[in-house]
Amino acid sequence: MPQPLVFKCPSCNETLLKEQRTYRCLNNHTFDEAKEGYVNLLLAQHKKSKNPGDNDEMIKSRQAFLNKGYYASLSSQIVKIISSMENGFKQNILDVGCGEGYYMDKIKKASTDDNLFLCGIDISKTAIKLAGKRKMDSLLSVASAYDLPFFSNRFDTIISVFSPVSASEIARLLKSENSQIIMVGPAEEHLKALTKHIYDEVLPHKGNYSVLDDKKAFILEEQIEIKEEITVKKEDILDLLRMTPYYWQTTVEIKKKILALSELKTTIHFYVRVYRKV
Repeated sequence: MPQPLVFKCPSCNETLLKEQRTYRCLNNHTFDEAKEGYVNLLLAQHKKSKNPGDNDEMIKSRQAFLNKGYYASLSSQIVKIISSMENGFKQNILDVGCGEGYYMDKIKKASTDDNLFLCGIDISKTAIKLAGKRKMDSLLSVASAYDLPFFSNRFDTIISVFSPVSASEIARLLKSENSQIIMVGPAEEHLKALTKHIYDEVLPHKGNYSVLDDKKAFILEEQIEIKEEITVKKEDILDLLRMTPYYWQTTVEIKKKILALSELKTTIHFYVRVYRKV
């Protein structure tokens, strides 16, 4: 049976207890909860830039695009994997690099179990703020995937959708029995019709699976391929383009050409890998 989760202090690693809208540890380090329901646990000295993570335009465009349901097949597959586990939705689940909370929200809405405890972290403050506005009754924090603000052996499932992870941090946080990580990355033909407008030669996508593949702490149990054609409406093409790195890497002329399309028919192509901790 999962247990309610708490944050650990990023300054001293003691338990953070919530008093009204403030998290406080026994060493009196304090972190205020924002009105959206998240807490910023990324210490200033650990930031590599003033506003780390994806920029605001990327995040807001990603939210708008995902909310239209274009990646519904992916979110449905993630929900299916979780629901098929022995304990179903009776789990502690962490989404590493949760962004604006789209996949967490789908898990929450699919579950009717009061024993589901959801947590999400992202290094982007804007992303976590938008996730908080979804009102998912979850623990949300601005934090780094390489220094996760939780105690060891707390999670049944960890999810990473297109986000970098630390193998050692995941191994530390996952429970030893039947715990799993769901890694999602782009497959070879993902958004092929979009990229052909940008590059003469498109190199196949590479996921970040190798960070787990070469570690003895994890076993790959299953790989699921999702491949389908979608038609992106004209009004959504800008959001699709802007939520990817392509928007920031291409010329104004190419952007104009893409945005002039009446619609964009393209392949979405994902690999969903399920690993088990050993």
